[in-house]
Amino acid sequence: MIVAVIFCAAPSIASAQKVAHISLDSLLKIMPDYQKVKDSLTNYSISVQKTMEGMENEFIIKSNELDSLRKTLSPLMIQLREKQLADMQQNYAAFAQAAEQEAMVIQNNLIGPLYKKIEKAIADVAKEKGYKYVLDSSKGGPVLYSDPLDDIFVPVCVKLGITIPAKPAPAPGGSPAPTPAPNK
Repeated sequence: MIVAVIFCAAPSIASAQKVAHISLDSLLKIMPDYQKVKDSLTNYSISVQKTMEGMENEFIIKSNELDSLRKTLSPLMIQLREKQLADMQQNYAAFAQAAEQEAMVIQNNLIGPLYKKIEKAIADVAKEKGYKYVLDSSKGGPVLYSDPLDDIFVPVCVKLGITIPAKPAPAPGGSPAPTPAPNK
């Protein structure tokens, strides 16, 4: 008897839960601070690339020098220079790996505060509109279907003070993408 009551009550409880969705990827990409993050990462990447190119050039010069002097150098000197070249290759690989790890740390440190702003704005909008859950509808997200009326993209943008970019004109013969309706 108690089990039957629980099963009968469960659908009505579940249906009372309001669920919204938002594309975090789309929201992040239009945030003004996101461009600063991208610029910082690009500048870091350019700096690393220049350093790596310098290391490559130095290796090529030393390798060519060894090739040209190989007939005149003693076996011990050849062995010493080959060891230097091997060390240069190891240093290059270690630098590349460390730079990649540092780029990830930099990215996390720069994007982390943006996600905190987004999370707070989403929580505020969800509370204001009575949503109990908000799902990420970005590509690869778990949402298989969503009602455009439950998309909180526009209210979250307003909460963050973000100007929403204009929709591009439809392609010839095509229809424009649906515009999310603001929730009230």
